[in-house]
Amino acid sequence: TGTPCCSTFLGQTRYLCIAMGSGEPWKQLRRFTLTTLRDLGMGKKSIEERILEEAHFLMERLKNTHGRPFDPTLFLNHATSNVICSIVFGDRFDYEDKKFVTLINLIDEINKLQCSPWTVLYNFFPTLMHYIPGPHQRTFKHFEELRKFVLERVEMHRESLEPSCPRDFIDAFLIKLKQEQHNSQSEFTTDSLLRRTLGLFFAGTGTTSDTLKQGLKLLMKYPEIEEKVHVEIDRVIGRSRSPCMADRSQMPYTDAVVHEIQRFISLAPLGVPRAVIRDTRFRQYIIPKVSSW
Repeated sequence: TGTPCCSTFLGQTRYLCIAMGSGEPWKQLRRFTLTTLRDLGMGKKSIEERILEEAHFLMERLKNTHGRPFDPTLFLNHATSNVICSIVFGDRFDYEDKKFVTLINLIDEINKLQCSPWTVLYNFFPTLMHYIPGPHQRTFKHFEELRKFVLERVEMHRESLEPSCPRDFIDAFLIKLKQEQHNSQSEFTTDSLLRRTLGLFFAGTGTTSDTLKQGLKLLMKYPEIEEKVHVEIDRVIGRSRSPCMADRSQMPYTDAVVHEIQRFISLAPLGVPRAVIRDTRFRQYIIPKVSSW
């Protein structure tokens, strides 16, 4: 669940992220998105600071369980989503914020629906299933709610926009949109901004939180490995400070365990949809070129 685009069902709703698409328009938007994310700190020290800040809030929340059994799914979803919120919206949300809780619940429900047999049927028979009632129909309603949420944030940004000082992804996109306003063929529109923003949420929230959750499960299953990781953490980082990326080079065992967790789990068993760029013969079959998705 939570893959960048884990089914064509998500594609049918037209909320595509940077991992899926084709053609020059997609390339332009993808290039802009990746460049903007780098400018906002992806892969740099600034994003590390945002992650450490959110990790602090997550740890406080875990401490408040007072050693009682709990399901970490919601905690991890909130934390990872908040890191994305800080990049896209320029700020994080309080874990008890009603709109934020609603946003996370909608995303979680959509991810669950995409793994249901109803969604599988929709992928094979989209025209037919569009008219058949069932739980898959809730996905369209959920996406509309998410769209309204993002549109509300976009309008707030539009009112307070400072072109010389973009605060986040939405600001950067609005500035680009204004630059392209006289280009009738431009791909930079409010609609593409909404799709791009939702794409970032689905690309990051589910995949990251699921990886963390599966990692915790595996460490519970193999306590001897967890113990070795813990020893290395205590030796390199200790108990008096937060970890940082600079510690990675001194923690080969922990680094190897993280990579093994990512290899071991089936986060995206089917990958993402693919297409050939020209008519291709495979044995006695012809795979036709797909001009666009």
